Amino acid sequence: SLLQEMPDIQRAGLLAPLPRQNVYAEQQYVPVPLTGVQLRVQVVNFVAQVEVIQEYQNKEENPIEVTYFFPIEEEAAITECSAELEGRTVVSKISEKAEAKKIYDDAIKSNKTAFLLEEAKADIFQLHVGNLSPGAKCKVKIIYIMELPIEDGKTKLTIPTTVAPRYTPAENDSKVAIEIASIEHDFMTPAAMNLQMDILMKTKIFSITSLSHTLVSTVQENPNNEGLFHASSTFDGPTTEMDRDIIIIVDTEEPIEPKIILERGEDGSVAALVSIVPQFDLRKQPSEVIFLIDCSGSMMGDSIQLARDALHLFVHSLPVDCFFNIFLFGSTFTSLFPESKPFNDETLEMAEQLMATLDADLGGTQIYQPLQTIFESKSLVGKPRQVFVITDGQVSNSQECVHLVEKHNQRNRVFTLGIGSCADRHLVKGMARAGMGVASFTTLGEKIAGKLLKQLKQSLQPCVHDVQIDWGEGTTGGAIDCQAPLKTPPLYDGTRMLVYKLWDKGVTMGEKVTITAEKPGGQMRVEVDIEADSCIKGDLIHKMFARKMIQDLEEKCVNSDNKEIKSLITDFGLKYGLVTKYTCFVGVDEESSNEAGTMVTRQVRNMVGMDGSRGRERRIRSRSRDRGTRRRSRSR
Repeated sequence: SLLQEMPDIQRAGLLAPLPRQNVYAEQQYVPVPLTGVQLRVQVVNFVAQVEVIQEYQNKEENPIEVTYFFPIEEEAAITECSAELEGRTVVSKISEKAEAKKIYDDAIKSNKTAFLLEEAKADIFQLHVGNLSPGAKCKVKIIYIMELPIEDGKTKLTIPTTVAPRYTPAENDSKVAIEIASIEHDFMTPAAMNLQMDILMKTKIFSITSLSHTLVSTVQENPNNEGLFHASSTFDGPTTEMDRDIIIIVDTEEPIEPKIILERGEDGSVAALVSIVPQFDLRKQPSEVIFLIDCSGSMMGDSIQLARDALHLFVHSLPVDCFFNIFLFGSTFTSLFPESKPFNDETLEMAEQLMATLDADLGGTQIYQPLQTIFESKSLVGKPRQVFVITDGQVSNSQECVHLVEKHNQRNRVFTLGIGSCADRHLVKGMARAGMGVASFTTLGEKIAGKLLKQLKQSLQPCVHDVQIDWGEGTTGGAIDCQAPLKTPPLYDGTRMLVYKLWDKGVTMGEKVTITAEKPGGQMRVEVDIEADSCIKGDLIHKMFARKMIQDLEEKCVNSDNKEIKSLITDFGLKYGLVTKYTCFVGVDEESSNEAGTMVTRQVRNMVGMDGSRGRERRIRSRSRDRGTRRRSRSR
């Protein structure tokens, strides 16, 4: 193969092939400007701060502009971006996108090195480093914060490392789709990556394990001087490839106890974060269960086997009083039955025949149309509809799909299962949020029976969605008093619910926060005590509140041209220093360069995910040859 014929230095990722117009021409290689990625992670209870240090070097004879699309967890908030250039620290500032791009372009024209960080999609960001002189080195530090979910009673941390190829429907000519389609891929890691993680918990840490990587961990048996239990982890080996999400599970003594954190900002405002993991068991209700299975080409290899196993387990676990149907989708979609049928021996046998031939052979990932068909189909009387979507989610129109689910969530509850090592987390989690369901993820080698049976059990129970929170606050002296998300999400057994609240200065807090919800058999009530040391100083919770509010505004507003929503998101981004659709980080090195030459743009390619990469190698390589090299030149 072509990979086998490459010299060792090329296959190690130090050089990358340039796409070319003529497939018979001699392959050319240029040095990859990304030379290393360091991850510095700190976990404190159910919040994580991730510091990403990207190291660049221009190994060419002319100045270059580096562009790099990289992923982060879709609910995370990027709070800081800075650069170190030849020993000088360049601090960025948050600006409206148009202003930030003008600052960046003006710096390039003035022979200055500059960097710009912008959002391409909710879980994909693009970094530009312009006017990097020949031989020059640059370190860019990006910090983001995120909340951590509970899975099987344990805290789960996921750090995405690569953007898988996304399918772009032909009719989707949006700006987001065009940017996503421009992301280039390779079968070599763009750079080596290392990890240093520190964990601080209020309760004893039993173990740290990873579903994706081999770790070396040290766990302290006794608490430190601040009463916190400490553990640390690194990769087993100095570096690893960037071909899959990093998934880490932290098992502690009491990860599910209710908690509240209060934070007072410099302006006197108070932000609150309440966390509960409810425990309850409700009687199952007869339901209509519809499975929507991704059989597109991106599911080739391990992913389609995971989907097949998951579907087999789901179907064989259905109760006898339910109706069900199975939809398969790719460029087109088909269904097992014209309409849902009772679950019995005959229909089970028909489902078995379908599952035996299930394969990733339906072309592109066109998920919107089958979703719409399911949502608009006639409902069964007395049988609430539960929709299970099993997909790697590698599409460019994820926001449109989330809006579609939001539009139909009164009659369709949506649960999602993300398949593979680099599933689209925005699509998978966003559709579950909008559909008032639960999202889950699975990768090769993971034991999936427990989490899938739990998800099926949650879907067959009545939705506990009339949730009210009494924050116990007194009268405030200002006008700000808002919650994020605006509507409290539904409660599910064993699944963490996080809700934020922001008050203006002058608020006085009570002794507890009370959460109530109506469920079959009576009211559910949870009280969370506000401890004396619950209030801290800073802006971390304020920023997380703002990120959640921005996410809520984006997903609830179908009209992307809504000026009021755009203004609110921009104001949140500027006030709390967050990268959004409309705000960017920009930084400029004030020292001008005397280097001559024409600047050439080099895109750092994302590594194709480990799932089914062999099967996709030929297809992507062919596509990259047809596309040609994307370059952008500026005179100096």
